[in-house]
Amino acid sequence: MSYSSLRNLVEKAVSLQFSRYLLVGILAWIIDFMVFVLSHAAIGVVWAQTAARISGAVTAFVGHKVFVYNNRDFTRRQLGKQAFGYLLLWVFSYLLSVGCIILFTDKLGLDPIPAKLVTEIILIGINYITMKRLIFLS
Repeated sequence: MSYSSLRNLVEKAVSLQFSRYLLVGILAWIIDFMVFVLSHAAIGVVWAQTAARISGAVTAFVGHKVFVYNNRDFTRRQLGKQAFGYLLLWVFSYLLSVGCIILFTDKLGLDPIPAKLVTEIILIGINYITMKRLIFLS
């Protein structure tokens, strides 16, 4: 196999994987976003963001593990290791998301929903690379 054909194969695999990542992310984000939209006025921005992130995270973990990174290792050890790494990423991502939303709403004057949209766009790249390189090792 030549270098260029190998490179084309790798590019297709990465493209398919990233497309799947975005698809799972969109599904998890829709769940996350709907929870936020339906609850922020009643329980406040921080609690709504917390509930939204938890809802989306459960959906995303399963989808990323199985559908995106094709990781079928469900041994207790591997699942625990991945769940722990995912939880750490989730906590980091959550704290960053709350910080960004507060910055965008309180300091920059954005409404909560546009602030959340901007925040989520920032987090997409950070989370993809972290999952790929550190959690699901794809």
